[in-house]
Amino acid sequence: MGTFNLWPSIKYQQLSSEDIQYMRETGTLEDLENKIIKQGLDLKGGIYIVLEVDLPTLVTTLAINKDAKFERTVNEVRNILAENPQQEFFTVFTEKISENGLRLPRYYDVDYGAKAEDILNSIREQADDAINRVLEILQNRVDQFGVSEPTIQKQGNRRIIVELAGIQDSERREHYCKALHNWNFLWLNPLKLLTTFCPDRQSC
Repeated sequence: MGTFNLWPSIKYQQLSSEDIQYMRETGTLEDLENKIIKQGLDLKGGIYIVLEVDLPTLVTTLAINKDAKFERTVNEVRNILAENPQQEFFTVFTEKISENGLRLPRYYDVDYGAKAEDILNSIREQADDAINRVLEILQNRVDQFGVSEPTIQKQGNRRIIVELAGIQDSERREHYCKALHNWNFLWLNPLKLLTTFCPDRQSC
């Protein structure tokens, strides 16, 4: 039984690029791929993508009024995060607001709240909503690829990780990378693509 289960994986690994192309054209490749044993990116390589909500852009986009002090504060936060991406955005933003004497109610619609704390909470909710919407869209679109066992998950409060392991056919891999890279999410300004394609996790 064990040998029987391994056979599709062995057969797939022995295929040449011409064999894979022929099977794709004849519609037999997907059935074989569905039967092979899937391994993670560390073993098999594949596609590894990180999407992140660009929170400095988000707070700027949501503001209805902007001045030099506001722009300077956001840029200072952006620079700090660029030097140390592990820092939490809202912690740094709150510190800079206090340091620069920024009064948030001057810059945001009253619907976001009358106090800085309320406004920051509203922006957090916007960021969470953005992540959740994109997560759903990604799941639906990756499902259309027909990839077996894709991994799509949130990392922290502003990132989404997409892993499509075991895709060895270079043509197919390039097709997926182009499709993923073209998802600009223009309706959602604060989303940016951090990493596109890696042949394996070590090079990411």
